[in-house]
Amino acid sequence: MLNNLNLEALQGYIDLVKSNPAEGIATFGVTANWQNGVNTEITTHSKNVGSKRVATQFKYSIGEPAELLGDDKNPNPQDYILGGMAGCMMVGFVAGASGKGIELKSVQLDIVGELDLRGFLDLDPNVTVGFEELQFNFKVEGSGTQEQYDEIIEHVRKVSPGYQTILKPVKISINKEI
Repeated sequence: MLNNLNLEALQGYIDLVKSNPAEGIATFGVTANWQNGVNTEITTHSKNVGSKRVATQFKYSIGEPAELLGDDKNPNPQDYILGGMAGCMMVGFVAGASGKGIELKSVQLDIVGELDLRGFLDLDPNVTVGFEELQFNFKVEGSGTQEQYDEIIEHVRKVSPGYQTILKPVKISINKEI
């Protein structure tokens, strides 16, 4: 165990996926239910990780700040998008550092982006809807060197599903049941 990660179990899973690629397919989903105003309750679906079913569900709420008709009681959708990407990248960073034998004392990742809400409000067709740029800043204390941390960050950018999902266009289909 290093950084509270079971590296032996991770290697076992890697070996399993190498010998049986279907074990590396994971399925995720959520259901959103409107609550009132701009408030939504999200329920995660059970997950499939390879041939294993992970029958856990979580609920969380999404809202908006008062300026966008909310009550400031819950994170907004962009908070969850950035938080999901940061969490995914954090897992990859800690696993990468641990795999290199680096003991970590602390890791912080700040992600900041700016939205021009004129796009969301459909006020200007020339304004991008969504973030045009995200800035990442890792702050790390541990036994590694800056060069090692930079290598790990580059690797995380390459293999993080959260990062890659936002970086690249994703095929989306919408089924309407009205």
